[in-house]
Amino acid sequence: MNIDGKRILVTGVTGTLGEKVAASLVERSGEVRGLVRNVSQFDRLREFGITPVLGNLIDRPSLCRSVENVDLIIHCAAYLGDDLEEAEKSNVMGVENLAGVAWQEGVKKFIHISTISVYGEPTEGNFDEQTPIDSHHEEVYIQTKVKSEHILANYLNKGLDVVVLRPGAICGEDRSYWGDRQIHRMAKADVVNWVHPDDRIPWIHKDNLVEMIHLVIEKANSGDVFNAIDENVSDREFRKRLVDILGKNLTLPNRKVERPIYSNQKVRDLGYIPKKSFEETMRNLEKNAIKVKESLFMGIQQQ
Repeated sequence: MNIDGKRILVTGVTGTLGEKVAASLVERSGEVRGLVRNVSQFDRLREFGITPVLGNLIDRPSLCRSVENVDLIIHCAAYLGDDLEEAEKSNVMGVENLAGVAWQEGVKKFIHISTISVYGEPTEGNFDEQTPIDSHHEEVYIQTKVKSEHILANYLNKGLDVVVLRPGAICGEDRSYWGDRQIHRMAKADVVNWVHPDDRIPWIHKDNLVEMIHLVIEKANSGDVFNAIDENVSDREFRKRLVDILGKNLTLPNRKVERPIYSNQKVRDLGYIPKKSFEETMRNLEKNAIKVKESLFMGIQQQ
């Protein structure tokens, strides 16, 4: 799909990825709408040229109004917590409602941001898009994201043009759980007990993911699924470096080492080339970690 002049709806625009995706589409599209639940977000979205629309994933009538005359939906919103009821509402009922309205209104393409975790939490093995996803996982987030993919498979069979991206650890220098927020979490901890240096992390820079979304909009076929990662990186070269800079003690987590390998060959065959490298990002995060450490030291000195 060529996005020039198209009307686009993006969900999750108050989050790190959704906001960046929506803002990246403004220049070429006819209109980019951002679905929000609170009018307090309107002014911020308008600053980016995004048209805010009031709606809720579990309020189907509001979705009908939001999707009217839309050509493309990019569904970035998701509930990441452990509350099963909330996860079912957002990740399952919300997807059912949004896909149902998209199909009803004749939306031309539906891009769904899933997660690499739909394969479960394997400790080893090789995983590409032909690998079955784990429909029986006990973790709330994983089981509801798997359900959302099954829902979209049903709508694909009904004729909705669905493309699914399964990102790994989305990392960035700002507003990122795997980036700056990881540093602040480490800085506040007496002991870092969630990092295992021997783990392997399916890593992608959030800006690269935005570029990947543009690519699949233009070139992917209906029903395509892509592992959305830049590379599989050792946590010794990733978070362990940040632990060391912060001077924190590391206690190995009480679990097996996780070293699966996720293939990104399919999206590379589509023409994907990461623009931001892992090493460039790490240099930026290391600078961030040094500043955080210095800030903490100054705070202690002033007490």
